[in-house]
Amino acid sequence: VIRADLFLQRNPELEGETGNFKVTRGEPQFAKNQTNFGFSLSQEFEIGGQPRYRREAAQRNLEKVRFEVGDFERILRFGITETFLKLLNVQAKIKQSEQIVDLRNRLYEASKARLALGDIPEVQLIVSEFELNRSKSDLISSQREYEELLSRLKTVLALEKDERIELVGELTRPPFAALLDELLKSALEKRPDLAAFDQERKITEAEELLTRAERIPNVRLGAFYNREKQEGGYIAGGRISIPLPLFDRKQAELREALARKSIANISYFNLRQSIEKGLRGAYERFKLSEKDLSLYPEGTSKKFDESLELYQRAYQERAIDLSNVILFQNQVIEARLKFIEAFTNYNLSLAELKFQAGLE
Repeated sequence: VIRADLFLQRNPELEGETGNFKVTRGEPQFAKNQTNFGFSLSQEFEIGGQPRYRREAAQRNLEKVRFEVGDFERILRFGITETFLKLLNVQAKIKQSEQIVDLRNRLYEASKARLALGDIPEVQLIVSEFELNRSKSDLISSQREYEELLSRLKTVLALEKDERIELVGELTRPPFAALLDELLKSALEKRPDLAAFDQERKITEAEELLTRAERIPNVRLGAFYNREKQEGGYIAGGRISIPLPLFDRKQAELREALARKSIANISYFNLRQSIEKGLRGAYERFKLSEKDLSLYPEGTSKKFDESLELYQRAYQERAIDLSNVILFQNQVIEARLKFIEAFTNYNLSLAELKFQAGLE
């Protein structure tokens, strides 16, 4: 950009010459060495609008780089957001697994008490112990998944492995009401990757005009001074030179510029179609996740907890047998997992929709 803003693209040329003049014929007294010298200064000037097109191409290229940096930041933010939401998902699963381990441990203790009273056969105690160990295994699996996601987040944030990250927040259901047409308009106006491709189109247009302008020969103006002692005087004057474009008229360069322009236009419209397609898909996924989450009203998690405690007390009071309480607990666990997944999918699909629409 700095070079393109220069008034003159080429430096002036300074030339000097010197020579020795000696008379080899005639009388000996005239056979003297005489030194002649001269110098000239010339400067090439661009015409046909070349400086303007060159500055435009340079400025467009700078804007393109800025948009590319902005797009990299946008992708990075989305990756961090996605990993953070997945961590909240696993965190919720860990919390549920810890609660299930506590329930299964109490169930195991109640089974031992009922076995001591001769109320149940020993096989039921074995079954309750197996369910306890399985819930502990599920907890360990969730903790392992959490550590893997946390390590991935530290890598993205360029943090050391021994640095601690404290997650603040939980999965929520933030409302989002926007029409597809509004989101499409926002994406076409705000997406930095599309803006970068648009700048590339304008760069190739400026380069094409520059190539056409370069077909017009530049003008070189200069001044010279020659001192000739044998004549007892000097010669001073100016010169102008213009190359004649008889053979090289930038034919190859122009074809190359036109090809780059065509490729840039095709790439721009391909990306535009890809953005529209991706946004429509993200919008449909968001609507489905929104519909799925609407099946779980406020207070669903609290009702799950109350139901588990109710069946736990019923077993301890010998109102139901072990198979019934385990079956019910498994059903509640499955329902809660679906509830957590519905929450996570809603937040992930919302983040993807904003990412596709170019919204912060």
